[in-house]
Amino acid sequence: MKKITMLFAALMLLAALQPAAANTMYDNDDKSIAFSELPAAAQHFIKKHFATEEVSLVLLDSGVISNEYEVMLASGTKVEFDGSGEWKEIKCRQGEVPADLVPAKIANYVGKHYSGTKIVELKRDYREWEVKLGNGLELTFDTDFKLREIDD
Repeated sequence: MKKITMLFAALMLLAALQPAAANTMYDNDDKSIAFSELPAAAQHFIKKHFATEEVSLVLLDSGVISNEYEVMLASGTKVEFDGSGEWKEIKCRQGEVPADLVPAKIANYVGKHYSGTKIVELKRDYREWEVKLGNGLELTFDTDFKLREIDD
């Protein structure tokens, strides 16, 4: 009976450790790099829109098809870039997404329907824009900036 209990405990331990081992194997492609190693477009973006912020960490995520970059700022803001240095996502822990980065139609919609609410996250891809407001609401717009979804 003692052997069965030990075998069961060993199997449970292996089962518990397996996901951690898998994550280590497959999530080992993030590498810390210097700010100067970012694509020029990403460096320019940070210098222009977050000039007063200190860069805390820059990560290179080497992918099979292309690279991606993450820049963490001292304020807690995180900006993600594609391989060519074009921004994909901005998350602000303190403050809000710089107004000049928010498309006018989205800014107008938020101003009209959620007056006084900050845009704390902005994400874009080839088919939509996602906006997270300071009150927790998430808005999804299509590429023509028509509201598609509201999620709370």
